[in-house]
Amino acid sequence: MYTHFEEFSINTETFELVIAKELVQLDERVFQLFKLLIEDYPAHCSKQRCLDRIWPNTVVSDMSLAKLVSDTRKLFKKAGCQAPIIETVHGRGYRLSKELGQQLSSVDTLVGSESQLLPSGFEQVGREPSAKIPAQEESLSFTEKTLAQKGNLIVGFLLLIFMAFTLNHYLIPSVLTSAQTPVLKNNPQEVVYSQSPDAIGRILWVDDHPDNNVEEREVFRQQNIGVYSTTSTDEALLLLSIYGYEMVISDVGRREEPLAGLKLLRVLRESGTEIPYIIYTLNDTPQLHEAVSKSGGQGVAVDAESLFNLVMPHFKTLESEIKNQ
Repeated sequence: MYTHFEEFSINTETFELVIAKELVQLDERVFQLFKLLIEDYPAHCSKQRCLDRIWPNTVVSDMSLAKLVSDTRKLFKKAGCQAPIIETVHGRGYRLSKELGQQLSSVDTLVGSESQLLPSGFEQVGREPSAKIPAQEESLSFTEKTLAQKGNLIVGFLLLIFMAFTLNHYLIPSVLTSAQTPVLKNNPQEVVYSQSPDAIGRILWVDDHPDNNVEEREVFRQQNIGVYSTTSTDEALLLLSIYGYEMVISDVGRREEPLAGLKLLRVLRESGTEIPYIIYTLNDTPQLHEAVSKSGGQGVAVDAESLFNLVMPHFKTLESEIKNQ
C-alpha cells in the first residue's frame, strides 16, 4: 500500500517511490528509514532504533545514520521534491517533517491505488494488468471516513500537547542555557549562541544552502566541535577577521558565483591566512581536486564519511595539544 503525500507517494513494503508519476530508484535503507518515521510520527524515532532496524546485527556509528538522512534529503530535492522531508531532533533522533506529518493525518494520504501513481508502461508486480482492486480497498465507507475525521481531530489535539511539552521541556531550556559561541545571521551585528564553552575548536561552514548540511554539522557538534554557518563569502571574510576558527568548510558554487568556494580559498591564501580549508560538494572531479590543491586547500569531500575523515584528524591533534598544555 502506498502512503501519499502532496509531492510524492511511497511504498515502504515494495521499496517504490513515485514523484510526479516517475518511479525513482533509491537505496532500500531510505525506505526503511521512512517506514520508521511514519510509524513513530508524531513522536521522533530515536537514533538507536534507526540503527537497530536499518543496520540489524551490524556495528555502525551515528555518522552512518546522519549520512543516510543527509543523502535522503538531497536525493528528494534532486528528484524535484521541494517540501522538507525529515526533521532532526538534536541529540535524540529524527522525525517526519511537520509538513509531511500534517499530510499524513489526512485520509487521502493514507489510502490510495498504486495504479494511479505509477508511470505509464510500468507493470505492477503481483497483479494481472486486467485485475481490479476490490471496492473496499479503493475508498472508505462514510462511517469509516467519519470515524477517521474524528480521529484526526484527536491526533491534532494530542500533537499540540506534544509540541507544547517539547517546547517547554527541551527548546526553551536549551535556549536559556546554550553556550557562548557567536553565530552571525544576515545582519553582521545580530549574534546568537550555539557552542559549548569547552569545545575543542570551531569550524566556519560557508554554504548558501545550510539546510543541506544539518546532519553533518550536528555530528561535529556531538564531537565537541563548534560549528558556525554562514551563507556568503563576504560574511565569511568578516567573521574570520573577528573570531578565531580552526577550519573552514565551503561549498563550491554560491548563487551566481559557480566558483565562490575556490575564490574564497585563494583570497585567504593570498592574505596569508593558512587556516585548513576543505571543499564539500556532490560534484567531484580530478580537475577540482587539482584546483583545490594548487590553491592551498586541504582536500575535497563528497559525502559525510569522507568529510568526517578529513576533518577529525585535525581536531584530534588539536585536542591532544590542548590536553598536553
